[in-house]
Order: sequence, then C-alpha cells, then structure tokens
Amino acid sequence: MDMRTIEAVSRSPLMTGIKEPDKLLGCFGARKHRFPKDAEIVGYGDAAAIAVITKGSAYAVSEDYSGNRNIINLIGEGGVYGVAFVYSGHAVTTRLVAAEPCEAVLMNGERLHKPCGDLCRDHLRFLHNALSVVSRASVNYLEKIEHLSRRSLRDKVMSYLTAQSIKCGCREFDIPFSRQELADWLAADRSALSAELSRMKADGLIDYNMRRFRLLDTNG
Repeated sequence: MDMRTIEAVSRSPLMTGIKEPDKLLGCFGARKHRFPKDAEIVGYGDAAAIAVITKGSAYAVSEDYSGNRNIINLIGEGGVYGVAFVYSGHAVTTRLVAAEPCEAVLMNGERLHKPCGDLCRDHLRFLHNALSVVSRASVNYLEKIEHLSRRSLRDKVMSYLTAQSIKCGCREFDIPFSRQELADWLAADRSALSAELSRMKADGLIDYNMRRFRLLDTNG
C-alpha cells in the first residue's frame, strides 16, 4: 500500500496511537479501492468489513422496497464504517455508497476478533480505538433520533440546525448536505423541506444560501 494511503488511514480515529500502521494494515488484510460517485462500497448482506475513507466522502444509507432512501450518516476523509457490524455479528443492514469519487481502505472485519500470533500492542490499541468509534457512532445515532423524534418538520429542521450551530460555536455555519441529502437525512420529502425552509426564512427564524445557514435572533 502506498505511503499516502497509509498516512491517510493513520489520521483515522481507528489508528490513534498505532506505532506501525503499515504492519497493522497488513494484519487486517487491508486493500485500497477507488470508487466512482454512487458506487457501492459495502452492500446489504456483505461480510462485515471495516472501511476507512481516505479520499472524498461516502454515505451510510438504507432503502425500502419502494426505493425511498434514508441517509444515516455522511462519512468524510478519515471516517470509519462497519465496526459496529463486526462487533454485533450481524450481516450488514445498510449500504456504504460513494457520495463523490472516493478512495477507501477495506479491512477484513473478522480479524478484529483474531489478533495476530504475538498479540501485538498495536492490535490491542486498535481494539480500544474500535470501541471508541462504536461509542461515538452510538452518540451520533442518538442525536439523530433526537432530531427525528420532533413532531413537526419545522421542529426537526430547527433541532438539526441548532445542533450544528452549537457544534461550530457560531450562529452562521455550513451544513454537509444538499437539499435532497438533508431531506433524506431527516426522512422528509424534498419539496416539503424546501417549502418549510422558505417559511422559516419568511418568519425570521433563519437565513440561508445553498448550504450556508444562519440562525436569527428571535428575541427582539
């Protein structure tokens, strides 16, 4: 594996504190792959694999039989997918799809439970990091449930935008989603979302331009 890819993987939270990343990647049978936009990186029912996005971004998505898409998460460079499935023992029940042309390193998930013969320190550290990744993902999913549990679409949107504002510490911020992607993430119809955003802007709650949003002061 080339040095640029190894360095990109090393920036992932999975590799925090790893002294010999190239050796550990070999232990996990890691392979680099390139994917065009909308290509499937990991599919339904695939054997559990750990994917690290090293260039570009990807979506974790699920669809129903009618083709309705729900974006579960957007995974950028250094982001990790699949660790929870490895630990659960269940087949993959979401898809990982390239949001743009991207590169990813795929590791054999089964080897997470089968450390190398000498139980190297890096492998033990990797196990600790993997648990941290699962914990962070759980927090993110709980946050999404909090947004989606709101009764109205306006409340869902405001809950999401407020969380983004808090994270960046500013009333004005960019979101990572297009309108269609935000609709898919909020499990809403795109037209309904666009109409609600327009009403919220007219009501003096928010201002926006494309992916740039600003929460307005409603106290006077």
